[in-house]
Order: sequence, then C-alpha cells, then structure tokens
Amino acid sequence: MIDVRSREFAVPFLQSLIQVDTCNPPGNEHRLSLLLYDFLQSAGHDSTVRGIGEGRSNLEVVFAGAGKGRKLMFCGHLDTVSPWTGEAGKYPPHGAVIEGGRMYGRGTSDMKGGLAAMLLAAVSLQQEGIRLGGDLIFLATAGEEVDSCGARHYAQEHNLEELDGLVIAEPTGSRVAIGHKGALWLRITLFGRSAHGSMPQLGLNAVEGMMEVIALLHRHALEWQAHDPVLGTSSLSVNTISGGVQTNVIADRCTIDVDIRTVPPLQHAELLGEITARLADIQQLKAGFRYEVQELLDRSGVYTQPDEELIRTALELAGGAGGLAEQESAPAAGGSTAYNGDVVTGGAAEEGASAGIPSTPAVQGVSYYTDASVLHNHGKLPVLIYGPGDPKLAHQPDEWIDIEAYLESISFYRELAVRFLGLAAD
Repeated sequence: MIDVRSREFAVPFLQSLIQVDTCNPPGNEHRLSLLLYDFLQSAGHDSTVRGIGEGRSNLEVVFAGAGKGRKLMFCGHLDTVSPWTGEAGKYPPHGAVIEGGRMYGRGTSDMKGGLAAMLLAAVSLQQEGIRLGGDLIFLATAGEEVDSCGARHYAQEHNLEELDGLVIAEPTGSRVAIGHKGALWLRITLFGRSAHGSMPQLGLNAVEGMMEVIALLHRHALEWQAHDPVLGTSSLSVNTISGGVQTNVIADRCTIDVDIRTVPPLQHAELLGEITARLADIQQLKAGFRYEVQELLDRSGVYTQPDEELIRTALELAGGAGGLAEQESAPAAGGSTAYNGDVVTGGAAEEGASAGIPSTPAVQGVSYYTDASVLHNHGKLPVLIYGPGDPKLAHQPDEWIDIEAYLESISFYRELAVRFLGLAAD
C-alpha cells in the first residue's frame, strides 16, 4: 500500500469521507463506518463496527502496543450538520472540491479532516513497523452533532478508567485546547388561559407572561455569571420561542428553548434548581399561570490542567522546542500559515482580552462542546482538543479545510502517540 501519510493517498482519502453524506439528522453514519472498515481491512487491521440504531454505528480499532503500557484514545465523530443550500454556497456540500489549496465540503473542518488525520497517523505507524509501548485506540462515533449517542453507547459498554488520555479532533485551527464550556439546554413552557382577543381580561396571556420569564432569566444570568481565564465567560440565550394559535385568541401556551453555557465553578444542578425556584415565584405572583421545565441536554464542561503530560507534549509538538517545526523543517502543526496564528474559539484569548483579563497564549478553550463531555470519566481523564480545521467554518456554507494543515496534523497525531505511549522495547 502507498504511504498513507503521502499527499497522493491522504487527500483522496479525505475526499472519499466528505463524499459520504452523514448529515445529522438522520446521521446514516453506518455507511461511513463501512468505508473505514474496508480501508482498515485493506491495511491489515481488524476493526469493530457496533450498531446503535437503524443506519447508525460506531467504529473502533485498537492498535495494540507492547505489554501493559498506557492507553491513549483518538476520537472523532462521523456525523455532520445539515448541508448548505445551493443558494447559500458556491460548492456542492459533498463534492470535496479542491481549489486554491483548500478542500470544500460539509465536514471538512468539523470534523472529518481531523478524523481522517488521526486514523492515517495510527495506520502509518503500523505500516512502518513502529510498535508503541501502549495501546492506541481509534474511536469514530455517531451522533455527536445532536445527542452524542455514539459516545454514550461506548461509555456504557467500556471501562473509561482504563484510558490514560483522550484526544478529540474537533477543529481548533491547529492549536492546543484544554477544555470547553458546559452546556445546559432547557425547554420552558408557560401555560395560561385562552379567551377572545377582544376580552383579554378573561384570559391569561402566556406569550406576555413569557416576556417576564425571559427578563427574569437574563437578570438571573447576570447574578451567576462566571469567568474562567481559559474557557471564557458563562452565557444564557433564548433561541426559540413559540406560542399562541391566532391573532384574535389570547395565547394559553408559550414555549422557549434556552441555551446556557457554563464555566467553573457553576454547577448545572444548582442552576436548574435556582431557575425552577424563580419560576415558582412568578407562578405565585401571577395566579393561574403554570410552567413546565424540560431538560433537553446536559453536557458537562471539560478542563485539563496545562501541566498534564498529554497537554505538555502537545504544546511541544505544536511549535515548542524540539517540536515538529524543528524535526521536519516545516510549518509547525500549531502554526499553519493558513490561519495566521489567530484562530481562537473561546476562552481568554477571545473573551478575556475584552474583559481585561490576562490571556494564556499557549493554551485555549473552545466554545463548543464535544464528545469529551461524555468520555472524560467525570473529569478524571486528561483531554486534548486539537484539529486542523478552522472552528469559524463549522456549520457554515462552503466549509473548507486547508490541505497543508490537514497533512501536517497527521504528523502531529503520529508523534503525539509516540511520545505519550512510548515505543516498545526491542
């Protein structure tokens, strides 16, 4: 087989992943699992495809090391968000068109580029007869873009205590990220009483009542607002609202969806309890109103100390002394000229600067959540988030990845595995 790290192989390989439609919903990740399974078979590696629903699956392959060394997991998701329309973008979402040193397509940055690079890095080590001192586990998951069903399925069937490190290939602009905010999504429904629009005094208007609820939520968010120098500032936003049946009928129901992003020391259970108590106060003041709170999503925040070995190793490789920049006389994995070193997805470098808080230039946090919130073993497992894609392109029309950054990331992941797991003794 041709060297999987070569441009001649790696670029068409990524194109083949982009050309498989795994937009979620519905996902259909199984078709991509089978493509990866066939590739691994041709490269001489057994892998396991586990179904988690109709048309959906995870793929796992263990590149066994020597003895009872460490276990490092490379993890990426198979699904993408919905494609852009023809009116919104220039390029076909699944065309994997190459132009101007970029590959365009849904999932190029988020995150089939990182997924492909991780897998090729692992296969290249085996291809060259390099045996690691511990196991390298590659996990491709379903459903991250909606509910992390694939990661949750894996966590239910495996002992996460056995892992010593987790690497997530979400797009970071080839920079080292050590965590992300937590996410708590709530659906709040307020029930009133309908009446004729000409006689509003006989009804209880849930739409107007919801305006008071929204104002209460924003006031409360200011009270519990927290800031972390790496992960950034907590936030609350009301992003959907629906209510009423027609113009001349007093609305007896109104529903909002609330997106809360948290940083330490905020705890989701405590926040939910406080919000519920505030709503109870409104119900007492406004006799006749009734509310319901539904928890749509609860993703814990992720944070790894910068002095953890996994993070220190990544920082060295991303441009520090003895890193890839010096070893290969090429642009450092963390300094691709395609990004000009200025891509930050959250945390101090983006939010802290405007707040007057000193930034931490070597590490960053990301604003989005990842499968790490399911797989980090309640914060016990060191997590590195690192990927070649530009996070600002995620979910955007004409999403693209810089091809050089993608190729460099293969070397980054490969060397990270070697340094963290070590080499088998002769």
